[in-house]
Amino acid sequence: MQFKIIAAQDLDRNQRHQIADLCFSAFDEDPWTQYAFMQKAIHVVGILNNQIVSHALWTDRAFTINGSSDVKTAYVEYVTTDYTMRGKGIASQLLKYLVETLTHLEYELAALQPEDEAFYEKLGWTVWKGNLSIKQDTCSYLTDEY
Repeated sequence: MQFKIIAAQDLDRNQRHQIADLCFSAFDEDPWTQYAFMQKAIHVVGILNNQIVSHALWTDRAFTINGSSDVKTAYVEYVTTDYTMRGKGIASQLLKYLVETLTHLEYELAALQPEDEAFYEKLGWTVWKGNLSIKQDTCSYLTDEY
């Protein structure tokens, strides 16, 4: 298994297609058509026999925690592994590689909204128990109100 970090603008057509297939299979959506900010995402891919079999991406965000200054944050999304390759520890390896990369790049926080909290806790992630808000212009909105 080889892991690579590839900026969205550096993905070739075949890589974009493979990532779209993986994400559509897992989430029933294609990240390229869902959100404009995905065009600036950084992708982490697991490659086996020249095929992308595992994927995650991050986008830069700034989180404010308890009213303090903004925290450099990598917001992680579209974490998935090909259905035929699940249960082999590939996603765990990919996420460990991702965390090492983010640490090296001096991100202060990595955040995501997991479907399976226990999986991420097993890898050392911590569940956020506080409120989350979105800032728009001069207003903040709790995410459950947005």
